[in-house]
Amino acid sequence: MTTDTPLVTVILPAYNAQAHIAQAVASVLAQDYANLELLVIDDGSTDGTVEHPSLQDRRICVLRQQNAGPASARNLGLAHARGKLIAFIDADDVWLPGKLSLQVGYLQAHPDISIVFGGFQRWLVSSDSHSDVPPCPQIVSTGYTLTHPSGWIYADLLLDSAVHIITALVRKSVFDTVGVFDTRLPTGEDYDFWLRTSRQFKLDQLAQTFACYRIHANSLTKVPRPENNEYRVLKHALETWGTIGPDGRSVNAKALQHRLFGICFGHAYLHFWTGSRRQAHIAFGQALRHSFWHPKVWIYWLLSAASAAKSARIRR
Repeated sequence: MTTDTPLVTVILPAYNAQAHIAQAVASVLAQDYANLELLVIDDGSTDGTVEHPSLQDRRICVLRQQNAGPASARNLGLAHARGKLIAFIDADDVWLPGKLSLQVGYLQAHPDISIVFGGFQRWLVSSDSHSDVPPCPQIVSTGYTLTHPSGWIYADLLLDSAVHIITALVRKSVFDTVGVFDTRLPTGEDYDFWLRTSRQFKLDQLAQTFACYRIHANSLTKVPRPENNEYRVLKHALETWGTIGPDGRSVNAKALQHRLFGICFGHAYLHFWTGSRRQAHIAFGQALRHSFWHPKVWIYWLLSAASAAKSARIRR
C-alpha cells in the first residue's frame, strides 16, 4: 500500500453495547476510505456485545479486557494499532460517510498539522432502539475550510472542550510524544489528552459535521458521578501550564472564571436532581468560589445542605 493511502486504525471501546454497536460498526466500514482496521475493545461486557453478527468482518479485530473504563480500552487499542493514523468512535455513535477520506487528505496536504477534527451533532433518542436514524447532514467533500478554534488551541481549550474524540483523526506519533489516555480518569480522559496535546502540536478544525453523538439514558453525561473530572482536568492544566498557550495567547481571566463556575454548577445541578445532595452541596460550594455573589447558587447550596443533613439523620 502506498503512502497515499496510509493505514487508519479505528478504535471502538464497547461496554454492554449490544443495542447500538451495529450502527457504529456499519458507519466505519461504510467509509469510502478502504485502508482501515477496526479494533473493537470489549471492556468486560456481559450482554453479548462481542457476539454481535456485525463484528464478523475481516477488517475487525476484537480485543478483550476486564471492565476498566474507556481510557484503558482506548489504550489497549493503541497498543495493538498498526496504522499511522488513529481515529476513535464510541459504540453508540455513528460517523458520517466521507469522514476519513476528507481527514486523511487534509493531514497529507498539511504535514505541520498533527490532529484534524470537526463538529458533531447531538442525537437525542427517546429509547435504546437500534433502528433510530441519526439526523446528520452530509459531508461536503470539496475543499478544506477551517473554523475556530484551529492551530495552537490551548487557550481555547481552557474555555471549551472543543475537540470531541469521535471526530478526531490523530497521527500515531502524537501518542509517542505526549503519552496515552490517563486511566485514573473515569471521564474527562479525552479532554486531558487534548490539553496535553495542544501544548506541543497544532490541531485544525474543519468546518464539517463528522459524527452523530447519541444521547440516551445510559450516556456517561447523563449519569451523575461523585467526581467532577472536567473541573479536575482543567484545574490541573492551569496549575501545570497556566493561562498562556504556546502561541503566546492568554485566556481572558473573567471568561475563565465563568468557565470554572459553569463546570461546577452543571455538576452540582445534575447531582441535586438525580444524584447525591451531599455531592451537590460540595459542588455548589465550589461554584461560589468562582462567582460568590450569585443568589441562585446560594439558594441551591442551602437547599442541598439541608437535604444532605436530613438524609444523614435518617441513615443514623
